[in-house]
Amino acid sequence: MIQPAARTRNYNYAIRNIVVEAKKVEASGKKITYLNIGDPVIYGFQPPESLMNALAKAVHDGLNGYAPSAGTVEAREAIAADSEKYGVPISPDDVIVTSGASEAADLVLNALLEPGDDVLTPCPTYPLYTAITAKLGATENSYKLDPKNGWLPDPDDIRRRVTPRTRAIVIINPNNPSGAVYPEPVLRELLAVAAEKNLLVMADDVYHRMTYGPHAPRLASLAQDMDVPIVNLESLSKSHLVPGWRVGWMTFTNKKQMGDLIPAVRKIADARLCSPLPTQAVIPAALADLSHLPATIEAMKVRADISVDMLNAIPGMNCTRPEAAFYLMAQMENLHGATDEQFVLELLRETGILFVYGSGFGLEPTDGYFRIVFLPEPEVLRDVYTRLGNFVESWPHRARQQAAS
Repeated sequence: MIQPAARTRNYNYAIRNIVVEAKKVEASGKKITYLNIGDPVIYGFQPPESLMNALAKAVHDGLNGYAPSAGTVEAREAIAADSEKYGVPISPDDVIVTSGASEAADLVLNALLEPGDDVLTPCPTYPLYTAITAKLGATENSYKLDPKNGWLPDPDDIRRRVTPRTRAIVIINPNNPSGAVYPEPVLRELLAVAAEKNLLVMADDVYHRMTYGPHAPRLASLAQDMDVPIVNLESLSKSHLVPGWRVGWMTFTNKKQMGDLIPAVRKIADARLCSPLPTQAVIPAALADLSHLPATIEAMKVRADISVDMLNAIPGMNCTRPEAAFYLMAQMENLHGATDEQFVLELLRETGILFVYGSGFGLEPTDGYFRIVFLPEPEVLRDVYTRLGNFVESWPHRARQQAAS
């Protein structure tokens, strides 16, 4: 019998793992409303026509072979020009194109971490970072985001958590899973901690174009007058509604502070060959034309407003208003002795509504949080929250039944 590596026992990705249970419920004949994964295409959103045309042209023009490991010159020039618009002047040589921002995070952490090192990650976090650190035998050093303060981090708490093995801090802004946008003073404090403790900053900016609250400041821009090394992670997946195309990149700011890290990242990038050439060809067109974004953002804002209003109207439930993206964290204030996973699974089996339990993002199982993806049409969301409210009303009785069984 072939045994897998022991580290795979800690390799979890709740957003997708929970689908296994949903498929079982679906097989029994119940219709499932999937609100677990942030894929706009599932819910009817489609990329701009200009991007689809650019991809078709690339394929027909013969761009179907391997690309340079770091990405095509045209793609990297477009990314560098776009970075300059946000006050971050970089060279095309400071760009590596990747298969989504997820691969960018994986490349950087593979190049950075030794077994036993740790990385400061937000809690709740995007589970990708949990999975990568587990794979590498490193430790996720979680810093808390405060739901009573708009899911913002506390720089003093982060400073206290730094250990001799801490190598980097991950800052997701706008945040997934909470939808929070960190204000500039908080970001400057986080940069000060990174400078003081000699940490690499991984700035996950995937949702920076998708704000309907305050603007999301760019860490790399704020760090222009500081010696803080920053790896910026970006993607077209959500802003341009093409998650399946796997178009992402990383950029380097204050690279003189990175030592041999960038050559190490390039070495690993060489070994994985390249990101897809046809989809790289759409990057210049995508970054030159953002005309689809206002309508997309307005659609997200409408859905966020419906979600917040209806969730906060359910007795015993609350949520903080998101300011970006299409996620929010809601809380069942009293689980009556159950866990968040038990609540979410019982909700799934009874109503066919699929959320992701908060402990899948690193929160305590007894705190009652769960993440909602509010991408469906408004009428679907209204129906979901009505059914959720009915379920919540019956929860104390259901929880007692579960405890007795």
